[in-house]
Amino acid sequence: MKLTVNRILLLVLGVAYLAIIILRRSIYSPGLVDWDTIAILSALIVVNTGLMYSGGLNYLAFRIMKVTKGQRRLMIVAILLTTFMAMFLTNDVSLLVLIPITLAIGKFAKKSLDDVIIFQAIAANVGSMLMPFGNPQNIIMYRLYSLNFLEFVKTMAPIFAVSLAILVIFSLIFKDEKLSTEESGPRPNFRLFFFYLSLLVATIVGMLLNLTIYIFLGIIAITLLSFVFSEPLTVARVDYVLIIVFILIFLVMNSVRFLITLPLGSNGVQTFFTSLILSQFISNVPTTVLYGKISSFAVLSYGVNIGGNGTVVASLANIIALRNLSGKNFARFNKYSFLFLLFTVAAGYLILFR
Repeated sequence: MKLTVNRILLLVLGVAYLAIIILRRSIYSPGLVDWDTIAILSALIVVNTGLMYSGGLNYLAFRIMKVTKGQRRLMIVAILLTTFMAMFLTNDVSLLVLIPITLAIGKFAKKSLDDVIIFQAIAANVGSMLMPFGNPQNIIMYRLYSLNFLEFVKTMAPIFAVSLAILVIFSLIFKDEKLSTEESGPRPNFRLFFFYLSLLVATIVGMLLNLTIYIFLGIIAITLLSFVFSEPLTVARVDYVLIIVFILIFLVMNSVRFLITLPLGSNGVQTFFTSLILSQFISNVPTTVLYGKISSFAVLSYGVNIGGNGTVVASLANIIALRNLSGKNFARFNKYSFLFLLFTVAAGYLILFR
């Protein structure tokens, strides 16, 4: 069995929860897992799997990227496209869809596009911060704080706009080296693409309207049944391990909150920096669960979303990008990711506490 990032997380979290069971002498306590949030995340994972394997997203992304003739223009288009897709398909899914397209363009242009992939990872984290369904931590906070859609977007819009502007400015430092490719692109199944797109819209609307968990379970069932009848192998391609990882994150982090008192920050500035730094070591989704509901949604949201850039483990999107770099170029990834992190930390601090 191949040892993937998700399986490593599953192993680590599984061992951690086993230790907690021994300490607490209890396998499970009510309230540890937000099953409504798990149902939403699961629906997004399952439906997005269908979207990916329908080929429609790949086709659209490739057609847009193909019109670029130079590396700088390709990078700007890739940044904007990744940012937009991450708003609706989550940061990790947008990279799973778009990075293979970038790799294909590099292959046929006979050129390494590592820098484009690195900036796509940063763009995925930037784009996902704006919408309540853009990434798992936002879904968790949106439900936990009982926010409405406009309130969430209004809170996140300033740091999103500044972060995107910084990212585009960064991309201008690269030479506009000529690129060309004769790749014809993927052949999509548009019928399935629009079917899964409608299910994605239904999932998002259901989350925004705070509908019952049975709606999301129904969407999952319909999607899996469509896999069985259209392409049975797709059933096995769903990332079930990631769903279990999210459940274990709730179990472990909420158990830790009940077992010990952690110095997570008693005021806004401390919370902002503590959540940001903690995200660098345990990732931003576990950090969000560990904090739970505190007095200021904006401070926690800025901390964990800005904190998605930086180290490789800060966000699952970073790991996806790194494993697609030629030579697994840690140093180059860290240089750009940490430089971007420094600028956005300063911007976030000024927006929140000026």
